[in-house]
Amino acid sequence: MKKIERMKELINTLNNASNAYYNQSPIMSDYEWDKLYDELATLEYATEIVLADSPTHNVGYSVADELKEVAHNHPMLSLDKTKSVEELIEFVEDKDCFLSVKADGLTTSLHYINGKLIGAETRGDGVRGTECFQNVLTMKNVPKEIPYKNELIIDGEAIIGWDTFREINDKLPEDKKYKHPRNLVSGSLQLLDNKEAASRNMRFVAWRVIKGFEHKTPSEDLFKAKDIGFEIIPILKSPRINQKEELVILLNQIRESANSHNIPYDGAVMAVDDYKIADSMGRTDKFFRHSMAYKYEDELFETVLTDIEWNTSKTGLINPVAIFEPVDLNGAITTRATLHNITYIKDMMLGIGDRIRVYRSNMVIPKVHDSIDKSGNFNIPSKCPICGQPTRIIKENDSEVLVCENPDCKGKLLRKLVHAASRNALDIENLSESTIEKFINLGWLNSIQDIYHLSDHENEIKSLEGFGKRSVEKLLTSIEKSRKTSLERFLYSLSIPLLGKSASMMIADSVDYDLDTFINEMTIKGAEYFRYLHGVGDSLINSLNIYWKNHYSDILQLANEFTFDTQKSIMSKTTNELENKTFVITGSVNHYQNRDALKADIEAHGGKVVGSVSSKVSYLINNDINSISSKNTKAKSLNIPIITEEDFIKMLK
Repeated sequence: MKKIERMKELINTLNNASNAYYNQSPIMSDYEWDKLYDELATLEYATEIVLADSPTHNVGYSVADELKEVAHNHPMLSLDKTKSVEELIEFVEDKDCFLSVKADGLTTSLHYINGKLIGAETRGDGVRGTECFQNVLTMKNVPKEIPYKNELIIDGEAIIGWDTFREINDKLPEDKKYKHPRNLVSGSLQLLDNKEAASRNMRFVAWRVIKGFEHKTPSEDLFKAKDIGFEIIPILKSPRINQKEELVILLNQIRESANSHNIPYDGAVMAVDDYKIADSMGRTDKFFRHSMAYKYEDELFETVLTDIEWNTSKTGLINPVAIFEPVDLNGAITTRATLHNITYIKDMMLGIGDRIRVYRSNMVIPKVHDSIDKSGNFNIPSKCPICGQPTRIIKENDSEVLVCENPDCKGKLLRKLVHAASRNALDIENLSESTIEKFINLGWLNSIQDIYHLSDHENEIKSLEGFGKRSVEKLLTSIEKSRKTSLERFLYSLSIPLLGKSASMMIADSVDYDLDTFINEMTIKGAEYFRYLHGVGDSLINSLNIYWKNHYSDILQLANEFTFDTQKSIMSKTTNELENKTFVITGSVNHYQNRDALKADIEAHGGKVVGSVSSKVSYLINNDINSISSKNTKAKSLNIPIITEEDFIKMLK
């Protein structure tokens, strides 16, 4: 281990010296550099270990055309989950087990033959994943060569530490920031440019040897991997692991270990430490039975509410945000959390200066749990924070909300343009919220259409602070690229009240994605034409008609800026197969692109999707049927069927 640590020191020193030599000024002589290089080469020869960023085996950067889909050489399944310590103890019984950190990243498998790394792939759907070999080669903690010459397959988690996550996020505009290191590493591992991937400082943390070594016990094989240069997941073993008091202590220790090793985590894992017993326990279609994931209860942290910030949305809603003294929420320093609406604030009796308790919901989204002091000391602004015009409190879905009624409010305009440029709308890369705000203030942007004439201000933009020739060219190229769009994206980009992604998709699909057909139907019949579509009721029809009446000419002018792709949606034609059936969707999806796509398909077949489980729900869709999540538990208590995506798809056949 001392040799490996020395190798890491040498690699760091040599790479820093090389960077200084080529990009700044030399920090050591050629003689010193060669001496350290020779020492590193000697150690690599002696140990038969070559770490990924070694200057003796530099990675050549390249840009791939695509990332290939590959079939796994072994099942890569998930784990059953629990929040109960007692259930963990039941799982252990009298078996020899160990406890480890459940890292929160992207599951990845590495493949070595004859001591050399020859392949790497993501988990994907458990049967097929995405090849990510070139990007894994950029991970500084992944050995490229090892002394073990037989075949070795080792699974683990590709992660990005909280420090790197915050560093990257700090450089991004608000609308481009990542919510969690998991999202960042997922995108990073699938970049086509591995030089850019290298800049993300990804790590691989091994948690199971699939093939290779003596294959005595899972924990022994992991420690063997550690001995030859791999970073492994923190592990704890104890003869009293089946006793509640001891287990609670170990679970807390594992949590602390994850934080000290800068590993984003979403729980712990209890695993059987015997291959024969583990194999005999079998598996389901979704998870292995040899291990169980433990989900920590949301931990509450006390802080002080210092302010309530009010932000104007594209619809004129002025949304409250809690501002509180910085607090460390399981590795993420947090100062803000949404407060949703006025009723939400009143119900919790929040007040400025109150001691409050906050948490990260599902280890991701910061939320205010309650107020300790319950002073109710807060003010509702009488003027819009952006335009300064009067505000008004209205009722919306049984909640009090604050609105700005000024149609020319720059806050509304900013939110509308940010929405129009977003990924699910016109998808204009390199057009950040801060850039849009700056251009609005300069008078260059007063509508979506103005975005497509920013080239008229090219020289002026280049003269602005923070804008170079290259960045301006990238921005204008992104704008031009977005001119090819689809009717559903176009409709969604308009910020028509009550018209979301699903309804935009259904409306576009109903007219075969043809703009002229849409215009013709709206002109002759109005939005009433779309009433047969599930989810298009009186409110949306009225909203569409009002928008069309007030913005008809604007829509036509804006449409002239685009070339419309008339490809068919993946969504089926609308039917009534699921009429009078209500669904709740939870957990990850495998067959659909995302939950929104599944929701759109349900609605296209006459069904309805709601957010919470109640007696009125017909089905809960969850690929992890045996989960003990709150939604699964409630569904079982109400005798509501829990079905998988596959079950749902069969319903439509």
